[in-house]
Amino acid sequence: MEEIVTAKVVCDKLSISKRTLCKWKNEGLPSIKLSYNIVRYDLISVMEWVKERNKEQKGAETEN
Repeated sequence: MEEIVTAKVVCDKLSISKRTLCKWKNEGLPSIKLSYNIVRYDLISVMEWVKERNKEQKGAETEN
């Protein structure tokens, strides 16, 4: 079941700043734009994206 949440909930859940959330959104973090200034996030998709991002970063670290 989808859990559509606000940016604040995502930031609290992941212990990140709003600035980091915006940076990740620009890097491809899945989001749902409801209107010009209203964005929501599917928490399950966000968590999967973060896990994948962490795997890629760990892989890049071992290659160096």
